[in-house]
Amino acid sequence: SPSTAVVFLTSLPDPRFAERDSKGLPKGVAYLRKSNVSNVSLVIEALDAVLRGTRVGDFRHDREPDRPLAGLTRKQVRVMRLAASGQTNSQIAQECGVSVNAIDDTIGRAFQSLRVEGMVEGNVRVAAVRRFLEVTGGRTGIPARRAETA
Repeated sequence: SPSTAVVFLTSLPDPRFAERDSKGLPKGVAYLRKSNVSNVSLVIEALDAVLRGTRVGDFRHDREPDRPLAGLTRKQVRVMRLAASGQTNSQIAQECGVSVNAIDDTIGRAFQSLRVEGMVEGNVRVAAVRRFLEVTGGRTGIPARRAETA
């Protein structure tokens, strides 16, 4: 309806972490990250802009280049989501229909984007998954796999 304004007020840096693409959001919506909203006037301004159809781009925090994990591609987000759900590279490769080497490369590039590559102490994969879960609020959107019994 033309008289309906949509303002997403969320803790997620962008819709990719809710298994959506920014390009898939309807035109004329606002996307506000809670951490960027310092007072209620910003929400009111966003609602007004959406209702009037003006300056909506000012209220699209999901498009800010410095948002958390902005450097991850959709593919890297998917692979990190699967890693965060506890899947091995082999399981991820099978689910994505690609080779384990392709997943290794994707995860390596994600590690670089997450700035966890080359850590001296600890497990890089654990650090990357921890960082991913911190930013996404612990959401993977994937049910945990149950251990298979023989």
